[in-house]
Amino acid sequence: MVKVIYEGDDFKRMLRTDLQKLERLVESKKVGIFEVDYKEGKIKVEIKKKGNDIVVKRFRAT
Repeated sequence: MVKVIYEGDDFKRMLRTDLQKLERLVESKKVGIFEVDYKEGKIKVEIKKKGNDIVVKRFRAT
C-alpha cells in the first residue's frame, strides 16, 4: 500500500479545491515538479517516490 506524505505547513493552509487537484495529480502516479494552484496564486510542488511512499513538498529553487 502506498502512503502519501505531505511535508510542510503549506498543504494544511491550501483551499480544499486546490488540495483535491493536487491529490488527483498524485493519484495519477506522476513524479517531478509541477505548478499547482495555491489560494490566489500558484506554487511549485515536487512529487517523488521514496520506497513505497510518495513524498509531496513545496519546491524552492536554491
